[in-house]
Amino acid sequence: MQKKLIKKLKQIQNDLQKNGSLKSLDVLSSEAKKAFDDSLENLLNKENFLKKIKDRRVQLKEWRVGVLNTIASIKLSELISVPIIYIMIVPLISFHFFMEVYHQICFRLYRIPLVKSKKYFVYDRHLLPYLNWLEKFHCLYCSYANNLMQYSVEILGRTERYWCPIKYAKKVKNYHSQYPKFAGYLDAKDFRDKWQDLKNFSDIKELEKEGCDYVKKKIKKG
Repeated sequence: MQKKLIKKLKQIQNDLQKNGSLKSLDVLSSEAKKAFDDSLENLLNKENFLKKIKDRRVQLKEWRVGVLNTIASIKLSELISVPIIYIMIVPLISFHFFMEVYHQICFRLYRIPLVKSKKYFVYDRHLLPYLNWLEKFHCLYCSYANNLMQYSVEILGRTERYWCPIKYAKKVKNYHSQYPKFAGYLDAKDFRDKWQDLKNFSDIKELEKEGCDYVKKKIKKG
Protein backbone atom coordinates (compact mmCIF):
# COMPACT_ATOMS: atom_id res chain seq x y z
CA MET A 1 0.00 0.00 0.00
CA GLN A 2 2.79 2.41 0.92
CA LYS A 3 4.66 1.63 -2.33
CA LYS A 4 1.52 2.35 -4.36
CA LEU A 5 1.07 5.65 -2.53
CA ILE A 6 4.70 6.58 -3.14
CA LYS A 7 4.26 5.74 -6.83
CA LYS A 8 1.15 7.92 -7.06
CA LEU A 9 2.90 10.79 -5.29
CA LYS A 10 5.85 10.52 -7.66
CA GLN A 11 3.45 10.79 -10.58
CA ILE A 12 1.89 13.86 -9.00
CA GLN A 13 5.31 15.42 -8.51
CA ASN A 14 6.25 14.78 -12.15
CA ASP A 15 2.95 16.29 -13.34
CA LEU A 16 3.52 19.37 -11.20
CA GLN A 17 7.07 19.79 -12.47
CA LYS A 18 5.87 19.61 -16.08
CA ASN A 19 3.32 22.34 -15.37
CA GLY A 20 6.00 24.58 -13.88
CA SER A 21 5.63 24.16 -10.13
CA LEU A 22 3.09 24.00 -7.36
CA LYS A 23 2.90 27.79 -7.55
CA SER A 24 1.05 27.54 -10.86
CA LEU A 25 -1.90 25.76 -9.26
CA ASP A 26 -4.79 27.82 -7.94
CA VAL A 27 -6.39 25.06 -5.88
CA LEU A 28 -3.93 25.51 -3.05
CA SER A 29 -2.69 28.46 -1.06
CA SER A 30 1.06 29.07 -1.11
CA GLU A 31 1.37 27.62 2.40
CA ALA A 32 -0.65 24.55 1.46
CA LYS A 33 1.55 24.02 -1.60
CA LYS A 34 4.64 24.16 0.57
CA ALA A 35 3.07 21.78 3.12
CA PHE A 36 2.23 19.32 0.37
CA ASP A 37 5.68 19.65 -1.21
CA ASP A 38 7.35 19.07 2.18
CA SER A 39 5.14 16.05 2.90
CA LEU A 40 5.88 14.56 -0.49
CA GLU A 41 9.60 15.18 -0.07
CA ASN A 42 9.56 13.51 3.35
CA LEU A 43 7.80 10.45 1.96
CA LEU A 44 10.15 10.19 -0.99
CA ASN A 45 13.20 10.73 1.21
CA LYS A 46 12.04 8.00 3.58
CA GLU A 47 11.44 5.59 0.72
CA ASN A 48 14.84 6.36 -0.80
CA PHE A 49 16.47 6.09 2.61
CA LEU A 50 14.98 2.65 3.28
CA LYS A 51 16.01 1.49 -0.19
CA LYS A 52 19.58 2.68 0.37
CA ILE A 53 19.66 0.89 3.71
CA LYS A 54 18.45 -2.32 2.10
CA ASP A 55 20.95 -2.06 -0.77
CA ARG A 56 23.90 -1.18 1.47
CA ARG A 57 23.05 -3.22 4.57
CA VAL A 58 26.00 -5.59 4.29
CA GLN A 59 28.45 -2.80 3.48
CA LEU A 60 27.20 -0.59 6.30
CA LYS A 61 27.19 -3.47 8.78
CA GLU A 62 30.96 -3.73 8.43
CA TRP A 63 31.26 -0.41 10.29
CA ARG A 64 29.41 -1.67 13.35
CA VAL A 65 31.52 -1.98 16.50
CA GLY A 66 30.74 -4.12 19.49
CA VAL A 67 28.97 -2.75 22.54
CA LEU A 68 32.00 -3.49 24.74
CA ASN A 69 34.20 -1.46 22.38
CA THR A 70 31.72 1.41 22.58
CA ILE A 71 31.77 1.31 26.37
CA ALA A 72 35.57 1.11 26.41
CA SER A 73 35.84 4.21 24.21
CA ILE A 74 33.80 6.35 26.64
CA LYS A 75 35.87 9.02 28.37
CA LEU A 76 35.79 9.38 32.16
CA SER A 77 34.10 12.80 31.91
CA GLU A 78 31.41 11.26 29.67
CA LEU A 79 30.95 8.33 32.04
CA ILE A 80 30.42 10.69 34.99
CA SER A 81 27.76 12.57 33.04
CA VAL A 82 25.75 9.46 32.07
CA PRO A 83 23.58 9.36 35.24
CA ILE A 84 22.83 13.09 34.86
CA ILE A 85 21.86 12.65 31.20
CA TYR A 86 19.55 9.71 31.77
CA ILE A 87 17.92 11.02 34.94
CA MET A 88 16.55 13.74 32.65
CA ILE A 89 14.09 11.19 31.30
CA VAL A 90 12.01 11.75 34.45
CA PRO A 91 11.36 15.51 33.93
CA LEU A 92 11.05 14.94 30.17
CA ILE A 93 8.27 12.39 30.55
CA SER A 94 6.61 14.50 33.23
CA PHE A 95 6.83 17.58 31.00
CA HIS A 96 5.44 15.60 28.05
CA PHE A 97 2.54 14.30 30.12
CA PHE A 98 1.45 17.70 31.45
CA MET A 99 2.02 19.39 28.08
CA GLU A 100 -0.24 16.79 26.46
CA VAL A 101 -2.91 17.25 29.13
CA TYR A 102 -2.89 20.99 28.45
CA HIS A 103 -2.76 20.44 24.68
CA GLN A 104 -5.65 18.00 24.51
CA ILE A 105 -7.96 19.88 26.91
CA CYS A 106 -7.25 23.59 26.38
CA PHE A 107 -6.83 23.49 22.61
CA ARG A 108 -10.29 21.95 22.35
CA LEU A 109 -11.69 24.64 24.65
CA TYR A 110 -10.00 27.39 22.62
CA ARG A 111 -10.86 25.68 19.31
CA ILE A 112 -7.22 25.66 18.29
CA PRO A 113 -6.28 22.86 15.86
CA LEU A 114 -4.31 20.14 17.64
CA VAL A 115 -0.65 19.84 16.70
CA LYS A 116 -0.01 16.57 14.89
CA SER A 117 2.67 14.78 16.86
CA LYS A 118 3.64 12.44 14.01
CA LYS A 119 5.10 15.42 12.16
CA TYR A 120 7.51 16.05 15.02
CA PHE A 121 8.36 12.68 16.53
CA VAL A 122 10.64 11.19 13.89
CA TYR A 123 12.59 8.01 14.56
CA ASP A 124 14.69 6.34 11.88
CA ARG A 125 18.29 6.30 13.04
CA HIS A 126 17.68 2.97 14.80
CA LEU A 127 17.41 1.47 11.28
CA LEU A 128 21.07 2.14 10.59
CA PRO A 129 22.89 -1.22 10.51
CA TYR A 130 26.28 0.29 11.46
CA LEU A 131 25.00 1.19 14.95
CA ASN A 132 24.99 -1.35 17.76
CA TRP A 133 22.04 -1.59 20.17
CA LEU A 134 23.61 0.78 22.72
CA GLU A 135 24.25 3.47 20.08
CA LYS A 136 20.69 3.02 18.77
CA PHE A 137 19.37 3.46 22.29
CA HIS A 138 21.31 6.73 22.65
CA CYS A 139 19.89 7.91 19.31
CA LEU A 140 16.32 7.12 20.33
CA TYR A 141 16.76 8.99 23.60
CA CYS A 142 18.23 12.08 21.90
CA SER A 143 15.53 11.97 19.21
CA TYR A 144 12.77 11.83 21.81
CA ALA A 145 14.15 14.76 23.80
CA ASN A 146 14.73 17.01 20.77
CA ASN A 147 11.49 16.06 19.03
CA LEU A 148 9.57 16.73 22.24
CA MET A 149 11.01 20.24 22.40
CA GLN A 150 10.07 20.98 18.77
CA TYR A 151 6.57 19.60 19.34
CA SER A 152 6.16 21.71 22.47
CA VAL A 153 7.37 24.85 20.69
CA GLU A 154 4.55 24.50 18.15
CA ILE A 155 1.96 23.94 20.91
CA LEU A 156 3.21 26.98 22.81
CA GLY A 157 3.45 29.01 19.61
CA ARG A 158 -0.22 28.48 18.87
CA THR A 159 -0.97 29.31 22.50
CA GLU A 160 0.99 32.54 22.23
CA ARG A 161 -0.92 33.42 19.06
CA TYR A 162 -4.18 32.98 20.99
CA TRP A 163 -3.21 34.96 24.10
CA CYS A 164 -0.42 37.39 23.21
CA PRO A 165 0.34 37.78 19.48
CA ILE A 166 2.91 40.60 19.81
CA LYS A 167 6.42 40.50 18.37
CA TYR A 168 9.42 41.29 20.57
CA ALA A 169 11.31 44.57 20.28
CA LYS A 170 14.58 42.71 19.77
CA LYS A 171 15.16 40.42 16.82
CA VAL A 172 14.41 36.78 17.63
CA LYS A 173 16.88 34.29 16.19
CA ASN A 174 14.63 31.24 16.19
CA TYR A 175 10.87 31.58 16.28
CA HIS A 176 7.85 29.31 15.94
CA SER A 177 5.60 29.05 12.89
CA GLN A 178 2.99 31.53 14.15
CA TYR A 179 5.36 34.36 15.12
CA PRO A 180 5.46 36.14 11.69
CA LYS A 181 1.69 36.68 11.94
CA PHE A 182 1.98 38.66 15.19
CA ALA A 183 1.52 42.42 15.51
CA GLY A 184 4.53 44.72 15.72
CA TYR A 185 5.96 45.64 19.12
CA LEU A 186 4.75 49.27 19.09
CA ASP A 187 1.82 48.81 16.74
CA ALA A 188 -1.06 49.02 19.22
CA LYS A 189 -3.72 49.48 16.53
CA ASP A 190 -2.49 46.46 14.58
CA PHE A 191 -2.54 44.39 17.78
CA ARG A 192 -6.12 45.37 18.64
CA ASP A 193 -7.24 44.79 15.06
CA LYS A 194 -5.44 41.48 14.71
CA TRP A 195 -5.95 39.86 18.09
CA GLN A 196 -9.48 38.59 17.62
CA ASP A 197 -8.74 37.57 14.05
CA LEU A 198 -5.72 35.57 15.16
CA LYS A 199 -7.89 33.69 17.64
CA ASN A 200 -9.58 32.25 14.59
CA PHE A 201 -7.36 29.37 13.49
CA SER A 202 -9.27 28.67 10.29
CA ASP A 203 -6.07 29.33 8.29
CA ILE A 204 -4.37 26.29 9.86
CA LYS A 205 -7.50 24.16 9.49
CA GLU A 206 -7.85 25.18 5.85
CA LEU A 207 -4.18 24.56 5.19
CA GLU A 208 -4.37 21.02 6.55
CA LYS A 209 -7.69 20.34 4.80
CA GLU A 210 -6.57 21.70 1.41
CA GLY A 211 -3.31 19.80 1.47
CA CYS A 212 -5.08 16.56 2.40
CA ASP A 213 -7.92 17.00 -0.12
CA TYR A 214 -5.52 17.88 -2.91
CA VAL A 215 -3.46 14.72 -2.41
CA LYS A 216 -6.61 12.57 -2.26
CA LYS A 217 -7.97 14.09 -5.48
CA LYS A 218 -4.70 13.56 -7.33
CA ILE A 219 -4.38 9.96 -6.14
CA LYS A 220 -7.99 9.27 -7.14
CA LYS A 221 -7.43 10.70 -10.63
CA GLY A 222 -4.20 8.74 -11.02
